[in-house]
Amino acid sequence: MVRWRESVLYMKSLGVRELVEVGAGKVLSGLARRIDRELSGISVGTPADIEAFAPTV
Repeated sequence: MVRWRESVLYMKSLGVRELVEVGAGKVLSGLARRIDRELSGISVGTPADIEAFAPTV
């Protein structure tokens, strides 16, 4: 069983405010947003997305 809800809430309790989803689609980012509206997420799915995101890390 995947405990995504508990994992997202645990990350938030540690101070995480932004999630980065690597791979095709935006399913996990959307689920995290449903669990807690204060969290934001970004989906990085292509090499161009990764290059665009990398300078911000």
